[in-house]
Amino acid sequence: MGERNRKIPRGFTLIELLVVVAIITLLVAILLPSLRSARSQAKRVVCRNNMRCIWTGILTYSLEYKDRVPFMEDVNRTDPNADPFDSNYPSTVGNVLLDYVHPGSWKCPSAVAGYPANASPEKWQITYSFSVAGGIGEGIPYDEAPGKDTGGPLDPAMSNYVHFDGRPLRLMDGRRYVVGWGLNQNSKGYWNVRRAIIADRLAGDPAAGRPRYPHHGAVRPRLDLENAREQFEINTFGAGKQPAYHELHADSDKTEILLTRYWAPHQDGF
Repeated sequence: MGERNRKIPRGFTLIELLVVVAIITLLVAILLPSLRSARSQAKRVVCRNNMRCIWTGILTYSLEYKDRVPFMEDVNRTDPNADPFDSNYPSTVGNVLLDYVHPGSWKCPSAVAGYPANASPEKWQITYSFSVAGGIGEGIPYDEAPGKDTGGPLDPAMSNYVHFDGRPLRLMDGRRYVVGWGLNQNSKGYWNVRRAIIADRLAGDPAAGRPRYPHHGAVRPRLDLENAREQFEINTFGAGKQPAYHELHADSDKTEILLTRYWAPHQDGF
């Protein structure tokens, strides 16, 4: 008789199970965007650290070579499918900085493009672009350039976007100086644009206005562009949280890394 009166544990009803599943689903829906954002932020931190490691390698090189930045050429301008560490190309980026940059610093964890271009993403060797002197055999060392070190807007250090041509470190700038008119002016001359010396590689077709970016986040205002900032942000739709990429800019040995957007030089003549 006592056994009959013993209470049998009651299981969950279907409605109770559905309520629990609904609550779990709701919590996952709430937390998932935060987890994605945290993961994206972590990758951006790694990418920024990579750029700083590469820049530290460049500074170390310059200390060993009388304050000159390296003369570097880019084998992947000649052959996108080449290995940038191929020893047959001693002047290419990977080989020039081989002893100065940790191997793990050449690849962004969010990369959308890399070299060799025909390799799968896990076999990319380098996922950053550099403002180098040109393709293999194309570059002109700074000391051999006509009109070098004149201090004026026709100096090759000022009138183009090449940086790694063996120039003195003090001439690292990134601004393109022009004769005549510009939205900004300083002691060197007039300028509108400031280009990166190291940047994430983009995919898609940036020049046609269809870039594919490796990162997503709050795009930094381009305060470094001074009076040219407004036009730049009009051209790039550069405001708010959106897809973007990292650029490392330098003034001599001082650097700044920005999460920014691609600027197509043909837009509005800017």
